[in-house]
Amino acid sequence: MQLNRENLPKIGKKVAQEYISCSKPSTRVLLFGTGVLLRALPAFCIEEANRSGTFNGGIVMIKSTQSGSIEPFLKQDGLYTLRTAGIQNNNETTAQQIITCITDTKDANTSWKHILDLAYNKEINIIISNTTEKGIVDTDDDIFASPPKSFPGKLTSYLYTRFQHLGTTDDSRVIVLPTELIDDNALTLAKIVRKLAVRHNLPSTFTHWLDTHVYFCNTLVDRIVPGAITLEDTPYTDSLAIAAEPYFLWAIESKDNYVHDQLSFIGLSPNTFILPSIKPVREIKLRILNGTHTLMAAIALLAQHQFVKDTLAEPAYERFISQLIHQEIIPSLEAQGIQKKELALFSERIIDRFKNPFIEHQWSSIAQNYHAKIKSRVLPLLSYWYAFQEQAPTCISLGFASYLFFMRQHAYLLEEEGLAYAFANLDIEHIEILLSNKTIWGEDLTIWPSWAPAIKQHLQKLETTSIHQIMQRL
Repeated sequence: MQLNRENLPKIGKKVAQEYISCSKPSTRVLLFGTGVLLRALPAFCIEEANRSGTFNGGIVMIKSTQSGSIEPFLKQDGLYTLRTAGIQNNNETTAQQIITCITDTKDANTSWKHILDLAYNKEINIIISNTTEKGIVDTDDDIFASPPKSFPGKLTSYLYTRFQHLGTTDDSRVIVLPTELIDDNALTLAKIVRKLAVRHNLPSTFTHWLDTHVYFCNTLVDRIVPGAITLEDTPYTDSLAIAAEPYFLWAIESKDNYVHDQLSFIGLSPNTFILPSIKPVREIKLRILNGTHTLMAAIALLAQHQFVKDTLAEPAYERFISQLIHQEIIPSLEAQGIQKKELALFSERIIDRFKNPFIEHQWSSIAQNYHAKIKSRVLPLLSYWYAFQEQAPTCISLGFASYLFFMRQHAYLLEEEGLAYAFANLDIEHIEILLSNKTIWGEDLTIWPSWAPAIKQHLQKLETTSIHQIMQRL
């Protein structure tokens, strides 16, 4: 039996799910993107809010890229299964539910006029996007094309259509929530939209409307979504089923009462919230989750671990990661003034997330763009640490030294010729020369007297001792 709305009443009687909505809620949300993150986080949060009676809104999902097809979504009327599986409080947990809040799916390449018609609907006042980091870019786009090529071009065209038909009334207001993983994602998107408006000589009343009636809200999302899965032991077939970890976070930046009132699907969970600033949350995620991943990647690769869960299966490595997070990264963040309550959002569940046996998160994937990640995710921790300590942080310095050691062996992975040469010819005895190179690091790392000696000591051990022995002795 195919999962779709016609079969949903019969399916609902056979699955262990407390609530399944067989009717379509009225459309209130436009979703630019059909990817698994959008379906496992924003759509999931809206589904939960619909079930609790706090939102009651449907989603029109838009495929805005050239690749792929919306046929599977049409065949299933937008319905799909979300399975969550992971570790919570040291216990394995799994859950499965049918998501019913997507009411229609459209292809921007073939149905752009129909999508613009949605701009007339005053009830559709929330736009959510995830077009990847490459989606929010300033291009020489034609917003009057059918459709414009870029996501900012499509959004500008849609917003201008809404302005033309609803004017500057309160009904024309709209909230834009980009979830692309770039800093200040909404502010960046808003700047591009305004540039496109100016380039196309759109009236100044429209740009004024953008400033007063369109609420561009920076957001931060976090949920590991491995992707598509094959369902077994279910009374229906589903080609859109996806898996995700139990943990999720969605932080939205806004001080406006209208945003708080309209986004009633935010706040039902302690992991979704609206804050005046999400910079502390972004900093926490960047250092605790991404920073730990980056510092552990070379260590794990030297240990010949393929997946993150493989590393956490060994007690010495789990102990090291816990020490890295709780004794070095968190104190560094606290030195910045970040509160323990905010830090707990990530730190309390981070080990469980890393240990998740259902997710095959490859260290080789984490190590992509490795040098850039070291510079952005790790090096800022040094200034935080040395603000209140004189001795080098043991775990951070070992992770950094392991990165140098690993890249000396794999310098060919580095795209910049000068960088590859510097790493391939790394001289441990004169490590200060490399660490002081501002071109490589963006700063002189020898300004902290204890840093270079610690790196040299770790590198000398790595030359003569296996990473397994080093980890066992820490």
